[in-house]
Amino acid sequence: MALTAAQIVADALSIAKCPGFTAQGGRALNLVLSDLVLHRNLKVNLVSTTIAVTPNTNGPFNLEVDYLRSYELMYLIEDQPYFLQPSSRLQFDSEPNKSTTSNYPYEWASDLSPVATGGVGLLYIYPQSSGAITINHRYFIKRTDITTPETSSTVPWFEDQDYLVQATALRMMRITDDSRVP
Repeated sequence: MALTAAQIVADALSIAKCPGFTAQGGRALNLVLSDLVLHRNLKVNLVSTTIAVTPNTNGPFNLEVDYLRSYELMYLIEDQPYFLQPSSRLQFDSEPNKSTTSNYPYEWASDLSPVATGGVGLLYIYPQSSGAITINHRYFIKRTDITTPETSSTVPWFEDQDYLVQATALRMMRITDDSRVP
């Protein structure tokens, strides 16, 4: 039986011996889930999409709203896979003749600066494609927080519920200066 977010928080608070800390317990569960998304490359957070590239263009291509980080970009030419290598924006911006060099793309860079102002991230390829290609983009997604997890009937996306209970309890023990933290 899958535990709801509220049950996970209740069990964690019981283990941490701080039953009145329900709001903090809910925030702790969301922090645990956020840590799993941001710092672990869990395949459950991996999705695929395609990017249609027209000839003589290198971007920018809009990234998805739920984009966190890329796993791989590849395309096929006559059933032969070509994988694009990641590049920093500094390296990418220093590539020569972006407007006149055409070939099969072998490099990509992202620009996430628009996200800070409510926009979507951007993706660039180098060199610009000499023909129409479809890039398969596999990327890790961001997950939204559970709204009021301490009372929510939502089942968290992460399946190892024992881990969620223990990790949430550990965060609560840190709040209460519990001697069991180490």
